[in-house]
Amino acid sequence: MAIAALVIAIISLVLAGVAYWRSGGQRDVQRLDSQLQRQLDALQVKQAELVDHAAQSLAAAYERSRRRLQHVRGRLHDLQVAAEEGLEAQRRRAAEHLEALSQRLEHSAAAAKEATLSAARQAEAGVARRVHRVHARVLILEVKGKATLARRAASADEYDRADTRLTEAMELLGEVRTVLRDDDAYDPQLDSLKAALREAVRAVRTRAEDTRRRIEHVLTDADEVIARLESDELGAAESTKELSRT
Repeated sequence: MAIAALVIAIISLVLAGVAYWRSGGQRDVQRLDSQLQRQLDALQVKQAELVDHAAQSLAAAYERSRRRLQHVRGRLHDLQVAAEEGLEAQRRRAAEHLEALSQRLEHSAAAAKEATLSAARQAEAGVARRVHRVHARVLILEVKGKATLARRAASADEYDRADTRLTEAMELLGEVRTVLRDDDAYDPQLDSLKAALREAVRAVRTRAEDTRRRIEHVLTDADEVIARLESDELGAAESTKELSRT
């Protein structure tokens, strides 16, 4: 009896389905399929828009880095005129790193077209960080140049001139802070350099006996920041090479 009842139920269900299909069920299914297709098309359009927007954002980010490198290249060229003592070797290394980084930027920008969005964004962020750091490095070279001129002026008892050069160095250090505002890796060393500059300014303005020593402290601290930035750029470049080989 149970089996017979189950068979009857199945037959009834099949007949009901046939009746539904004949009475318009086919049109309902087609309408639902059409709605689903429209939704899928809309999602595909939205996805394409998002991908296009991401590509435009990456292209704009790379262009900002290109402009920054061009700006830094100009400042580095101007620094060459006043280069002396240890500055020239540091300026030359900065120029070499800048040009290598410029080539890396173009390679990364081209590779972004074939990479996943996540990988492309990560690569661009890495390049941008290096661009900001080389910018900061050139600014610190300018700080060192100003301090060198201040030392020379103080040695000639031209304290007003020394004061002007150290004040300009302090302003440049403010630019460094702005350039590295999202990168706190160098904060302790920059804080030390700022303190040394303040002490040097105080010494110059009071005609202190240890004025020259205070300015030498500025030069030493500037060299430490420059050396750290050089080392980090070399490490980043080597890391990029290793990733390219894998």
